[in-house]
Amino acid sequence: MSIEPQYTFDNLGNPVGVFLPIEEWNKLSEQMHLDIPQWQKDLIDIRLAEYNKNPDDTLDWDDVNNELMKEDELG
Repeated sequence: MSIEPQYTFDNLGNPVGVFLPIEEWNKLSEQMHLDIPQWQKDLIDIRLAEYNKNPDDTLDWDDVNNELMKEDELG
């Protein structure tokens, strides 16, 4: 299979993205399909059950990331 990607670049000429026609992506993703092991599925089920028991016990990623960025700026 021949894949012909198109690249996008930032203003310095660094590659920052790749575009594939959907047909090529579908073929590629089919070839790379990996099954999730049962132990990982079980762990997801456990974590979802824990979340459903107490959804207020979680942190929003955007809030955590913002706090980390503030700490990083402070040194």
